[in-house]
Amino acid sequence: MLISLILVSVIPGVLWMTYFYRKDKYEPEPKKLIIKVFIGGMLMVVPAGTLELLGKEGLMEARASGNVLLILIYSFFFIGLIEEGLKFLLLAFLVSRKELNEPVDGIVYGITVGLGFAVLENLFYTEALGFQVGLWRAVIACLAHAAFTGWGGYFLTAGLSEIKLLHRFLIGWAVAMFWHGLYDFLLFLNNPVFSLGSFLLTGILVYLLLKKMGELEAYSPFRS
Repeated sequence: MLISLILVSVIPGVLWMTYFYRKDKYEPEPKKLIIKVFIGGMLMVVPAGTLELLGKEGLMEARASGNVLLILIYSFFFIGLIEEGLKFLLLAFLVSRKELNEPVDGIVYGITVGLGFAVLENLFYTEALGFQVGLWRAVIACLAHAAFTGWGGYFLTAGLSEIKLLHRFLIGWAVAMFWHGLYDFLLFLNNPVFSLGSFLLTGILVYLLLKKMGELEAYSPFRS
């Protein structure tokens, strides 16, 4: 059982991480730090889950009643705020300014913490809801978390480089929270069309993120 859970939940996240890590061609981030950020992202699931218990009943009632305004508030300013806030808080503690020395680095660290978070979250969901859910989350949830925090991380080293680092962290957090909130909002509406929209949103964000990583590599100071 445990081996199956690891195969469905952990291995896909590690494989996605390997794929994205290799996109950083010229001066790859230290592997020890990448592992720390990845594991840290996993650990952030615990405080996130604890905090989200405070609003679990309210969210369930909002979804059951179809209260669109409450669903929006819970999506953006509860789940999105908590989960992306914890991810960026972790990055602020673990990733020093000297490591953010390439335009693509913010995206790499954002993706890393996002995938770490997705891995442990997926494991809990798979254990509770079954392997069919785990297989679905191994693709969609992993890529969604990578995209939310990856796009937030973009602003750490590329999007607003002339602004103070603290302000860039706050802007990155807001961007990640927006995309995370929009994704959850579409899912929580319990409508097949909007659910499909959340999956399409994930695909578009990942595609554009990969494209942006390729563009930023051209501006690496370590490019020969």
